[in-house]
Amino acid sequence: MKKISAFVIFFFTVISAFAGYHSNHGDLDKKHKKYFVAVGYGIGTAKWYSRFQNTNLLSTDGSVIETGNTTFQTQNPTNFYNFEVSFPVQRVRLGLGISFESFYLDKLYFTSPSTIASNYIVFDDNIRFDKFYGMIEIPFKPESNQPYSFSFIGRLGYYGYNGLAHLGFFGQNALASTYLANIAFLADYELFTQTYLYVSPCLEFKYFRNNKNEVPSIIVHDIYTAGIVFGIRVDLGKK
Repeated sequence: MKKISAFVIFFFTVISAFAGYHSNHGDLDKKHKKYFVAVGYGIGTAKWYSRFQNTNLLSTDGSVIETGNTTFQTQNPTNFYNFEVSFPVQRVRLGLGISFESFYLDKLYFTSPSTIASNYIVFDDNIRFDKFYGMIEIPFKPESNQPYSFSFIGRLGYYGYNGLAHLGFFGQNALASTYLANIAFLADYELFTQTYLYVSPCLEFKYFRNNKNEVPSIIVHDIYTAGIVFGIRVDLGKK
């Protein structure tokens, strides 16, 4: 919980600083207001820091791999599809988005004493996260007439999960705590009239905690992802 609290505080501090700076510079004229619909494809690497307390780590057939109190890590490739809409408010843009992210797990490395002699196990599995979030985009020079632009983006939301073959990896109750926070920079270029190609490196933190009704069983996953998104967005605003 300390990790997610620190990340959220950092997130709001950065967002507030950018938004505060822009709010002091007035509104935009109509030709610089953009109403975007965007689609993008991203690739990245995710690092998991996980803790099981009073919980069995199970295989795909339900047999016990490790029991009791266990901590482990893993790192895996990920890819995702983003769909977003945004609209101007003063000199920033607010919006909503959905994203479908796939993870490919292969091994878990134990960071606590383990009954596994090698300190790791093969854990071949696929997971998909369905993410829903609100976003704020803060252009650095929203009044510019250049065909390119640069922006800072912040996102906050939650996610659902499916596709996991290993039983109990996310607990037994579907009503878990699942949150995400994402920060990104975006550069775009106008290829055609009101149609932009963009690239966006991003950092994302996802938090999972199983439902408290499952006490004394505790399952926590802290997931950090570094990625880059390529996509197209179209300005639907009338000029």
